[in-house]
Amino acid sequence: MSYTSAFKGKKIAVMVASGFNEEQFLIIQKTILDAGGSYTIISRDIGTTNGWASQKWGLSYPVDQSVVETLAIDYDALIIPGGFNQIETLSNDLHVRRILRAFLREDEPVGLAGISTILLTTIDAAKGRKVAASDADTALLIAAGAEIIDKPTVRDKNLITATSGESGITDLLEMLAQVIKENKET
Repeated sequence: MSYTSAFKGKKIAVMVASGFNEEQFLIIQKTILDAGGSYTIISRDIGTTNGWASQKWGLSYPVDQSVVETLAIDYDALIIPGGFNQIETLSNDLHVRRILRAFLREDEPVGLAGISTILLTTIDAAKGRKVAASDADTALLIAAGAEIIDKPTVRDKNLITATSGESGITDLLEMLAQVIKENKET
């Protein structure tokens, strides 16, 4: 059963910095739009932000809102696609940390793909969490107290984590939509 129809009429924040995984982003974008939802690209980049497509820079995308001006309360869910080239930028930004903390504190749906699971360690939110992680991220997440589950996609309450790959992102979006649907019903 597909839950992606739960995105209809919902505002989804997609947080990125230059170097985000463009393949994952395009799957996220298509799924949300096909379901009748809307997304906002949130970034500390000004004007445009660039994707990373395989081994080279991808397309440029317009930034809709600065992380400085973003409040979690304005959105129904947060998704952070993977992308090794963006993780240092996101990890070191205080506003990125503030936004992620707010979503998790308020039990709002959060989807972290690929290496973006590392962001949990930057806000001391990994401890006690069940997460999917790639081999490169596992040691840091375990050291921060996370439990690594050997599956491509893992749900821990309202936090959905996925390793890279199209099926992982598709499953992440399905689970995220399911959380949105459940939140609507309560």
